[in-house]
Parts: sequence; structure tokens; C-alpha cells
Amino acid sequence: MIDLILPSTIDEAVDILLDDLPLLDRSRLACLTTEELDLINRMVGLQIARDFKLWSGNDDLLHECMAVIEQQGDKDADPTMVIIRAMWAKLQETHVLRLVK
Repeated sequence: MIDLILPSTIDEAVDILLDDLPLLDRSRLACLTTEELDLINRMVGLQIARDFKLWSGNDDLLHECMAVIEQQGDKDADPTMVIIRAMWAKLQETHVLRLVK
């Protein structure tokens, strides 16, 4: 991840992540199931937390992620999973391959 201004919202974090993600990977991520997102979180969640300083000073982003977790009532979720799910949801709108008749 390139050093830049830290995102203060989930949408900003998603935009930063998607800017670094090649088109093929965007399409692959969009086609994953919600269960497969867990694997993605295990693979890159720690790096996202480090890059966005979730546990070391980026209180705005952390508080927004925690608010989403509280709103959804998902006690097993963590802030990085909130960001990954938001990125996946955005890709669902734009990068899912659809059958053309």
C-alpha cells in the first residue's frame, strides 16, 4: 500500500483498496460468496489494519467500522471485515459478470 492520507470513512478505505486492485482481481472478488470473504479477511485483514492504522490512531475509521458492527449485531465481525464486505458490496454493483442474451 502506498503511503497516503489515512481514510476516515469506510467508503474512502474501499476507494483506496479498489484503486490498487487490478480489474481481474476486482471481478474475482465480486464473484466470491460471503463465506469466502472470511478467507480474504484472514489473508489481508492484518495488512489493511496496519496500512489504515486501525489500531494505532485512525479513530474515525475505527469508530465507523465499530458502529457498523454494532448496527449489524455481528459480534464475530472485526473492522477489517467491515471494510472487506463494503468493498465486496461495491463490486457486486459494478464487476459481477452477467450473462448477455
